[in-house]
Amino acid sequence: MISNNIYKKIVSNAEIQNILLEYFDFEMIKASRNTKDYFFIIDYQATVLAQDASGGIFALIEDIKDSPIIYVSSEGQAGKVGERFEDFIIVMVTCPFWRDLLKFSGNGQVSEMRRALPFLKDEILEDFPNIEEYKNMIISELSLWTISDPVQSLYNSIVSEPQIPVFSIEGGKFDSLFNSYVVTDNPHWRNKVQ
Repeated sequence: MISNNIYKKIVSNAEIQNILLEYFDFEMIKASRNTKDYFFIIDYQATVLAQDASGGIFALIEDIKDSPIIYVSSEGQAGKVGERFEDFIIVMVTCPFWRDLLKFSGNGQVSEMRRALPFLKDEILEDFPNIEEYKNMIISELSLWTISDPVQSLYNSIVSEPQIPVFSIEGGKFDSLFNSYVVTDNPHWRNKVQ
């Protein structure tokens, strides 16, 4: 069903799966092409392959060149998060707080995402002081390359063509993954912004 080498490495390594679940909120599940079981409809051949703790799911779009990956949140938002599966895994490992980058994007402004980045890095280090060790382990075990600008990579994936519209079972189109919040909307960050 899925021919991606990174995917195969992950599903064959329980330790990697556990690290991705615990530190990156990415849980591999049994691959399924029945998107209705996950309460969404798409005009492409999608294979659901992972979920997060909030009920969001990740699906590979197999009938588009390079098989991009989409994220469908439990809050009615959806969009492409990687041009290829491995592109998303690299962004996720580099920026475990990628969802919050989108939340604090001011409706899709890269500049706002960049403003949020240092605050989110500090918060993840507070919660997971050894996360860098796990990032490096995942990169090594999966033979991933590093990226210098994960914010731009994530942004580019979401806005690039083809756009992949996702619909609810009732037919309503899911909203963009970009949210309207900005850094100054967070009371803990507001006084630290220059």
